Amino acid sequence: MFSQAIQEMEQSGQLVSEPRSFKVYIEQQGLGNKRTADYISVQSYAGLHPELKEAGYTVLRLGAPQGSKHTHFALAKVQNGWSDFFLIDEEIFSGQPVETFVPSESAQDLLAFQLLPNLTETSLVNLALASGLLPKALGITTKTQTIPATGQSTFSFDFKPLHNSPTVLGHQNGQVEIDALFVGQRDGKKCLFVVEAKSGKKLDSLAKQKLLYPVLAIKQSVPIDMPVIPVYLRTIRKGDAIEFNIAECDFHGEEALSNMMVKQVKCYSLYGF
Repeated sequence: MFSQAIQEMEQSGQLVSEPRSFKVYIEQQGLGNKRTADYISVQSYAGLHPELKEAGYTVLRLGAPQGSKHTHFALAKVQNGWSDFFLIDEEIFSGQPVETFVPSESAQDLLAFQLLPNLTETSLVNLALASGLLPKALGITTKTQTIPATGQSTFSFDFKPLHNSPTVLGHQNGQVEIDALFVGQRDGKKCLFVVEAKSGKKLDSLAKQKLLYPVLAIKQSVPIDMPVIPVYLRTIRKGDAIEFNIAECDFHGEEALSNMMVKQVKCYSLYGF
């Protein structure tokens, strides 16, 4: 699938490839019809194509530039390990102390969550907010209950995949999904929190662009004096409890994909849901 693109990268010595149409690429390689999202919309390290893993590259979906009907992609080469491009759960959450969380809200306020047989990722984010669990983890002092915004639309922005490469990629008219977006008061300052939520039966990983893209999509509309804080939420069902693993992220140096780092981690178990 990606052997030709990888060979071109190795021959050129580039760390980040030029954007190209995925449809045109597979036609040139005689690969037939392929579902674009299956190959270039990477959610986690597990979903990265084996050829890319073996060669040490990740793939980035870039939307469709003006004048093109087809989604483009680019490859970027790993420099310091897979944590360049992925938030790896084992490295972030494994070994962290897990505290039992007792909701600050009344049972009546949370009853709706108990009535659902299965909680979706969106419901789990709402539960984390409504119970006071997420505000506690993030140090939010706002007293009123927070209702997050969610959305899915097309956005355009530029970003650097690697801090040690000058290449800037354009994400043009590409679809971005925002799991949760809310404002909270912290240290006397209003902050905008952008949450990417994943649920499952065990620890996994998250492609950093799944968190960076929502941040960049909304950042141009945010007041300049309001910090935008990326948050990765991994929930795992463990018996009669839900474990909430929360990683607040920041950028080490310039705002490049490889520079997105975990700033602090909190882990809580919530029973009764």
